[in-house]
Order: sequence, then C-alpha cells, then structure tokens
Amino acid sequence: MAGIVTLVSSRLTTDLDWREAELAIMRKNLHGTTEGSAQEAALLRANLAMLYAHYEGFCKYAIELYIDSVERLKIRRGDLCWPLLTYSLAAFQSTLNSEPERKAFFSTILNDFNGLLDDVATYERPGQISNLWPDLLLEWLARLGLEDAEVLEQQVLLASLVSNRNLIAHGKRVQIDDRKQFEKYYRAATNAMHGVAIGVVDSFDKGAYKRRAPLSVTINAHP
Repeated sequence: MAGIVTLVSSRLTTDLDWREAELAIMRKNLHGTTEGSAQEAALLRANLAMLYAHYEGFCKYAIELYIDSVERLKIRRGDLCWPLLTYSLAAFQSTLNSEPERKAFFSTILNDFNGLLDDVATYERPGQISNLWPDLLLEWLARLGLEDAEVLEQQVLLASLVSNRNLIAHGKRVQIDDRKQFEKYYRAATNAMHGVAIGVVDSFDKGAYKRRAPLSVTINAHP
C-alpha cells in the first residue's frame, strides 16, 4: 500500500505547489500597492477571486483523485468502510427509489443486495461544481469517509469567501476591508486545502478506506 500513498501524496503536492506559487505572485503584487489606493482595492478583489478558484479547484481535484485511487484498487464493496460502501450503492438506491410497490422494493433488496456486496465498488464523481460552499465540501468528505476537522474549523470564513467571490463574478463592487481581511480568507482556504489533502493521504496510509470489522449480511430470498 506504500505505493499508492506515495503516488497520491506526490500528485496532491504537485497540484498544491503550482496553485500556491500562483497565489504567492498575486499576493506579492497586492502587497506592493499603496494601502487604501484604487490599485489595492482592485488587487484585493482579484486575489480573492483567484483564491476561491484554487480552493475549489484543489478540493475537487483531491476528491476525484481519492475516488479514482480507491477504484483502481478494485476492492470488494463489502470490504470498504461504511461511508464508501453506502456511497458506492448510489445506483442501487436510485433503483429502489423507483420501485413504486412494496413487494417489488423488497424483492429487489432480497435478490440483489448480497451480490452487490461481493462486487467491486464504483462511484459517482462530483461533476461540475460552481459554488463550493463549505457545507457541500463537508458533505463530500462525509460521503467518502474523509477527515473534515479543518474545513469545519474554517467554514465561516469559507462561506464568506464563496459569497464574496460570487458577487465579484457577477460584477458587483465588492469592497474587501483591507489586506488583513484578505489574509484571513487566504489562511482559511489554504488550511482547508491542506486539511483535505492530509485526509486523503491519511486514509490510504492508515487504511481508513477499508472496513475495520467483518460485515455480515445474509438475506435469503424465498419464492
């Protein structure tokens, strides 16, 4: 398992590095302006928009990398931790939800569930995300059984970051108080990004994606 830990860690580090390098250039330009000037105000907005883009882009990348990496391991569904197991049953849940009759609903469970536990798990991907509110990010982390402490700690500032970015994207004249306020957003976003990265690597390093105790489910269908 050391191989996948190294591979995932390397890819996350590479993705973080180029994002943080770009943000560093933007911040350097910001801090080179006169405080209170029109140029500073413009660069505060530009920095905030870019910060959001990298926060969203990296978190989505990390989630998709985690899903891809778990899938490549070709793990039997019944050997996964509970969040991953249940998430991988999304299509089965949709099938059950479409059964209008009780008899058909339970017949589907009785006939299919044990077989699904023996299948190799596959997962839906996040798809297009235009507003990565912290509660949405927390939902994804919970769905995949990943650590969420850093996102929880930063969620108030992250929500404010998303809200202000949306106003900027729609051409509103958002006024960010000062550089200190931007730095709060910067720390919140980058801490969340690093927290997500650590959670992904730790899951493989500690084997948290696997079921810790035997899963015993026996359902026999009777005619």
